[in-house]
Amino acid sequence: MFNVKNIKPKIELREYVRKISVFQSDSKLNFKHKLTPSAFTYLSYNHKDIPISYFGNKKVHPSGRLQIAGPKINEDIYVEYNGRLSQILVEFTASGFYYLFHHSPAMLSNCLTEINNFILPNEYDRLEKILLEITTAKKQVKVLEEFLVDKSFKAIPPLDYIEKSLKIIEEHYGNVIVNKLAQEVGIGRRQFDRKFQEVVGVTPKYYSKITQLNYVINLMAAKNYNSIQDLAFQAEYYDLSHFAHRFKELTGLTPNEFVDSDQHIAMKYFDDLLK
Repeated sequence: MFNVKNIKPKIELREYVRKISVFQSDSKLNFKHKLTPSAFTYLSYNHKDIPISYFGNKKVHPSGRLQIAGPKINEDIYVEYNGRLSQILVEFTASGFYYLFHHSPAMLSNCLTEINNFILPNEYDRLEKILLEITTAKKQVKVLEEFLVDKSFKAIPPLDYIEKSLKIIEEHYGNVIVNKLAQEVGIGRRQFDRKFQEVVGVTPKYYSKITQLNYVINLMAAKNYNSIQDLAFQAEYYDLSHFAHRFKELTGLTPNEFVDSDQHIAMKYFDDLLK
């Protein structure tokens, strides 16, 4: 249907960008794709036909080619493709968008907006013009990286306790207790929740749930499990029914339905958590 290529960002950006993905089709597409929940914020560039997004009953048909999508905390989100797909998706680190653009992703939850809401009009026009003149995704990725490197020179300095908490959550694949996490980074729970949501866009509890979900999808994609019960065990859920309930709560599908479904491309996209 279409190809997905995941790219490591250049070294200067790895504090702010988790990965860059290129989605390309050889022919016109016509299908609707269900998105999995995400705690991250994204920058997308569509070189050819621009997909339509659905947030519940809200239909969004972007006019510009450069978009910012905030955290997806609703399982009822879809993207519809009608035409040729040539898209670059920049996935920021949990705190990267906040540091680079000085805006909280919490305001962008379940939302798709034009990037010109965050940069000057002449900066947007110049960036889009350069990208449209380039014919290869490799060069387009380079332009977007250079744009973000320029942003990094005026980035907000990292907040040590937020970065430490994110590292702990990711090292444990989301299997953490938030009260203990706040104690470990030396911040009161209320202040920790408030600042974490401001910087990341979601609460630490939700971020942990999504990290655990992403880890499970990585295991599924790598076929690194013997059964659904084995998946639950590896992700450290305390029992199979709890795992199945939580998975369906987040994705709208049971684990078996998710593995067999053709409504998403998660198996091609989530490949970066397994060591």
